[in-house]
Amino acid sequence: MTLRPAFPLQADTDLPMLPFPDVRQAVLAMAQEHELPVIEASAAAVTVEIAGFGHYRFAARNGGTAIGVSAALPDRLHMLKDGIAAHLDEIRPGASAALRWPGAAAAGSLPPNVHFTTVQSITPVGSAFLRVRVKSPDLASFQDDAIHFRLLLPPAGCAAPDWPRLSETGATVWPKGETALHRPVYTTRWISHEAGLMEFDIFLHDGGRATEWARKAAPGDRLVLAGPGGGGIPDTSNILLLADETALPAAARILESLPRDSAGEAVLLSSEGKDCGYPVTAPAGVSLTWLRRDGGHSLAERALAARKHAPGHFLWFACEKAEVQRLRTALQQDKPAPGTSYIAAYWSQS
Repeated sequence: MTLRPAFPLQADTDLPMLPFPDVRQAVLAMAQEHELPVIEASAAAVTVEIAGFGHYRFAARNGGTAIGVSAALPDRLHMLKDGIAAHLDEIRPGASAALRWPGAAAAGSLPPNVHFTTVQSITPVGSAFLRVRVKSPDLASFQDDAIHFRLLLPPAGCAAPDWPRLSETGATVWPKGETALHRPVYTTRWISHEAGLMEFDIFLHDGGRATEWARKAAPGDRLVLAGPGGGGIPDTSNILLLADETALPAAARILESLPRDSAGEAVLLSSEGKDCGYPVTAPAGVSLTWLRRDGGHSLAERALAARKHAPGHFLWFACEKAEVQRLRTALQQDKPAPGTSYIAAYWSQS
């Protein structure tokens, strides 16, 4: 089951009890829902690309389904195998229990996408963020195509945390109950692979567990991360970017990484508007507008209006869940083609 050379690491397995026609229908529906590129869609096989991380391939074999996963790096391969398990259980509850990946790490091992880091510094950025610098011996997988990751924060006062482990199926088993981990998503703001250093920014809000951790953390503390995952920096020079304060680090990272001749519009919403002091730069051809949250602005409405004037621009949209749902609903009749948008909820009021 050979896949694209850009993803040289590969894992294969078989599920004889799962008919391929059922899998094919479900995978194509998933690809359409999540705007994933379909590389192959014959009567005998389906191949889907997952966010530039790798491929899923499903093929008919002896009345069942052969499964292939490919990626460029070990932790990404593991992430995709984790995803396969979840998708199979959606097709047929419990189907993932039969998964066995030849050559996989032993059950009970630490997942390859879990990274132990050491805090180097914590410094204020503007009025509402703290910038955390960490050091780790292996940050190779944190690249421009995968700028998000999760913090793994144990419960307060937990002296001996439980970390995720691999099951017999190769899937990640997360601690539950009193030892459950808080797993918020953050963005790589800056990274030096040579020095093994990475920075990310935490938006401060009262009651947030990550906020509480950051306010108490000190150099030398251990911090465990899982990832990378999620979207990366769009490969475009024409962009419509809209974000609220929770997505400012990702927005800033993207805008400063665009080609110098880029064109488009960026609209940023925060409680203090530009006075929040969070540093954002953009190419000269990308207009930058700051809005105050108390102004009653809707980022979804702004995005829809901007698309009418620039329909060929990449749409990057991240903010509160209700606004994201509002935008997705409006776009249902005219969905962007796969690879031309990133629309994500970064938090929820409910």
